Amino acid sequence: MAMYITDVIRSDMLKHARISFPKECCGFIVGNTMADKYPNGNHPNSNKLNDVNGRFYVACEPTFTPHCRWRFSVDPQLFQQVAAEAQELNLKIICVVHSHPNHSDLPSEFDRQHAIIGLNYLIISVCDGRVHSYNAWQLPDPSSVFVEQDIIRFE
Repeated sequence: MAMYITDVIRSDMLKHARISFPKECCGFIVGNTMADKYPNGNHPNSNKLNDVNGRFYVACEPTFTPHCRWRFSVDPQLFQQVAAEAQELNLKIICVVHSHPNHSDLPSEFDRQHAIIGLNYLIISVCDGRVHSYNAWQLPDPSSVFVEQDIIRFE
């Protein structure tokens, strides 16, 4: 599976990660899947039906757990609000974005325990205030490990 994002999405989410440092940033990429565009499954390449296309990035303020600036959660009401606004545009949340300050872009065990099965996660590694790397992941089922997703930039 691949996630297609625009240069604007890339710029917005990386800037958000940089200005949030040393705290984690959190946001959503809103878009659609190829299956949404081809509901009858008649895409010429059926392997592409699970690909997702980002349309825009929504930055949000994470809720941090007491005593720790690295363990955040997304307010469920905010998630529902963004999902409802996306639905009005015939879109949906296709990815949760967050940063790992001074750590790699690999998902943590905490990330795995709190992941929504089948949703994409994009993790941005920010080291000393500079974006080091970013990668997209998906957890196929609760007992599995994250699977890396391709990120493809498009306009």
